Amino acid sequence: MVVGFGLINKDFVAVVPAWERDTKVRATRYFEQVGGPVPVALTAVAKLGGLACVHLGVVGDDRDADDLARSLDEQGVSSDLQRASGIVTSRSLVLLDERDGSRTLANYAEELPFMTFTPAHDELLSQASLLHLDGRDLDGALHAAQTVKAAGGQVSFDLGTMRPGREALFPLCDIIFASKGGGAGAFPKHADDPAAQVRCFLAAGVKVAGVTLAEKGVMLATQGQPEPVFLPAFGVPNVVDTCGAGDVFHGAFCWAYATGVPPHAAADFAQATVALRVQRYGNRAGLPDRATVEALLKKARP
Repeated sequence: MVVGFGLINKDFVAVVPAWERDTKVRATRYFEQVGGPVPVALTAVAKLGGLACVHLGVVGDDRDADDLARSLDEQGVSSDLQRASGIVTSRSLVLLDERDGSRTLANYAEELPFMTFTPAHDELLSQASLLHLDGRDLDGALHAAQTVKAAGGQVSFDLGTMRPGREALFPLCDIIFASKGGGAGAFPKHADDPAAQVRCFLAAGVKVAGVTLAEKGVMLATQGQPEPVFLPAFGVPNVVDTCGAGDVFHGAFCWAYATGVPPHAAADFAQATVALRVQRYGNRAGLPDRATVEALLKKARP
């Protein structure tokens, strides 16, 4: 079972022909979806199949929370969402630029309290083979990671943004993939050197470490193969929606790794999943199944 713990929010997404500051523009498409690094990753795991998924998180006491729980369930992800009375669920306003599929996002989650773990939560965590985190609630993430590790499970961390204290998670993590900004923030002395950042993660005790480089690819190394290797991304003929692409990478990697795929091959699998995802709109409709990903891998990496 894969358990996720992190921020969950509702994305309100508008597709626009162009986006410029202090202008008005007519949207050509609009949709709402589950957002947040961890829940989107879990929906990718569920879509690929064969692994039970549960998301833990905090939401408000509103209709958005109901919508998120229902959408996760429809996508094969169970949820245990702790409700905060009188608080609004996290929300993100997202503009997708039709010119290149890039996204501009504004998130509001400042009113949400952090999670209170119960014995039932700890029992669930002790059954997890893999825990996936975003580190937003640092104390909660440390508690969850320690509980999973004590029971023999593994921990994955999506380091999208480096914030003070998150380095405490590094020694507890079997897997860390950082964004370009996350890796630079973690190791400022190596801000422009993803390979050096990967080595630093390994030195902190991480088993599988990587830095994702958007449309370029990913830098990756492991304790067994400590020399960083650059894996180029797949060519994509028509990028329409990059919102959640990194989250999907994490989910696809977690799925592949949890099912026994070696790390470098798992990263390639994850990149193929992302290449398919960004060619369609939405974190739900755009997620490919396992057969579609494997077909792309067979074609592009014969």
